[in-house]
Amino acid sequence: MLWRVHFLGGLLAAPLVFAMAITGILYAWNPQLEYLLHRKALTAVAEGPDRPLSEQVASARQTRPELRLSSVTPAAPDAPRGEATTAVTLVPVAAGSNRFEKPNGAVTVYVDPASAEVTGSVLEANRPDEWLRNLHSNFRIGKFAEPISELAASWLLVSVLTGLVLWWPRGNRALGRNFRFRIPGRSRWRSLHGLVGVAASAGLVLFIVTGLTWTTYAGSWVDLARGQFDSDSPEVSTVLDRTGGPGSEDSALSGADSTDTAGTPPGIDRVAAAARESELTGIVVLEPPKEPGRAWTAEEDDSSWPVEQSAVAVDGTTGDVVDRVDWEDYPLLAKATSLGIDFHQAELFGLATQLLLTALAVALLVLIVAGYRVWLLRRPSGSLGAPPRVGSLLREAPVSVLLGFALLMVLLPVLAITLLGYLAVERVVRSARRPSTG
Repeated sequence: MLWRVHFLGGLLAAPLVFAMAITGILYAWNPQLEYLLHRKALTAVAEGPDRPLSEQVASARQTRPELRLSSVTPAAPDAPRGEATTAVTLVPVAAGSNRFEKPNGAVTVYVDPASAEVTGSVLEANRPDEWLRNLHSNFRIGKFAEPISELAASWLLVSVLTGLVLWWPRGNRALGRNFRFRIPGRSRWRSLHGLVGVAASAGLVLFIVTGLTWTTYAGSWVDLARGQFDSDSPEVSTVLDRTGGPGSEDSALSGADSTDTAGTPPGIDRVAAAARESELTGIVVLEPPKEPGRAWTAEEDDSSWPVEQSAVAVDGTTGDVVDRVDWEDYPLLAKATSLGIDFHQAELFGLATQLLLTALAVALLVLIVAGYRVWLLRRPSGSLGAPPRVGSLLREAPVSVLLGFALLMVLLPVLAITLLGYLAVERVVRSARRPSTG
């Protein structure tokens, strides 16, 4: 029974997983690809001290005055001179706010911090990060196709788990045989398939699970758990106390970027200084308030280990920090989810994670090729070569296996739908082939 399920997982998921492994390798090396493609825009050439951030932003906004300011990422102070530029992201005026996805028409303009001159711009939709992310998650067909990648990941998890059980030795002598690489014929490919699968299984399970946590259907269980245990990621409060009286007009100006379409948003220099004084380090993203009476936000964009994700809310008029959230304030489940996403995106340990995930993806490609080769060598001519059916599933399968599959089908809805659909089709086909007795 496990052999049949393992075979079905390969039949349904292997072609999709093969494509996702290749796109995953490309996405893992996205930072290097982006630097190669947009090196001119990302490179600063002027010498001397940095110009005021407000001047840099004004220079960027003059290139696209019809757009509104979405965020500013000042050149990192610890970046080598000649590499870091200030990134100014502009979006259509009517665009909504989504911290995980840039709206259509968003563009990032890069500015040399020493000269305040524009070095280039990148349309966010054409950025390697966005392009490869969509290719990996929905094959660039559209969001409606994202369940396809969830289907592949769900069945890949089943294939890895069932493959481990099928490979697992039944004694000490069998353990030695299973770890011995066989040379001739079909045994060579089967041995390669098993050994690579066992060696990569732990990493593959971790990689699959961290990817499933933010899918549409399986990921909904994580969202439910975070809601039930009050484990959502905390956010700084941008509400300002001043709502009237002296200074209220300045406060409104500091909280409404739309009042200053000519260039510089009020208060950005004070906000940047307050972020530095608050010991926010590395790459810091500044976001203007969305409406009057709100504060700016300044947040560390650091996905490497040890994680630094402090954020502060800053009054643009006074430069006062009105709220702060640090990594230590995150609930445990929120931390686990964030770390899992950073790992899956090859960001958590930098180059080490990129190399590890590339090795796992290559192992997956070898697994699929070897698995198909074993199938082609074993498959009878003119037949699918599926493992034979051995009695009733409910009567023959051990209770532990049934409970395990029941749990997986609850946690992975796409898996449940496709497995039940397959069983229904198999039953209909078998009934159609049964000779009539009437």
